[in-house]
Amino acid sequence: MVSSYKTRNVVFMVFGVSIFLILVVVFAFVCFFRGQSNNVDEVVKNSVVTMSYETPTSEFSLSNLAPLSDEIGKGLREPGSYFDFSVSSEMDSNTSVEYEITLIKSDSSTLNDSDVVVYLEKQGTGTYAKVEDPKVFTPIQKKTSLGSPAHSMVLDKVILSDGQEDNYRLRLWVREGAIIDADAAYSVKVQVFGKAK
Repeated sequence: MVSSYKTRNVVFMVFGVSIFLILVVVFAFVCFFRGQSNNVDEVVKNSVVTMSYETPTSEFSLSNLAPLSDEIGKGLREPGSYFDFSVSSEMDSNTSVEYEITLIKSDSSTLNDSDVVVYLEKQGTGTYAKVEDPKVFTPIQKKTSLGSPAHSMVLDKVILSDGQEDNYRLRLWVREGAIIDADAAYSVKVQVFGKAK
């Protein structure tokens, strides 16, 4: 009698411990997968926007300080007279990013902003077309919502989707009729500021 009682207690204990261990394992799996789901929700809006250019830096300097008409300036083709760059993205498939192409004037520039003409083109079906007509460098007064700093010039605002790449060509020249010093200089940095949508 005593032996069968002990056997029954041992079986119940083993069964109870087994049930407890199964519950612990199930609870751990539920907590793990619930945590994974929260992490996915948190990374959905992450994105990377990359600006690429062929030169060693993103700085572009005026190489021709002779005043030019807009028609001549738009057609400049000599090496160093234009700056090519591209903007691409890597992001979640349901995400897009809004970005601005911005010019930030170098502290070493001595030419007046009103004497510098800016012209941006974007590549479409194999050829470049104007984003806007040529205009003088016009600095903004305060930082934009996308992050372009005060005193910079915003050239374009674009919404980019995953895997998209936009190619641009930038030209700068001295406006026709400007009177400039022989030792004048003007340089800008091309930067991209954006936020995921």
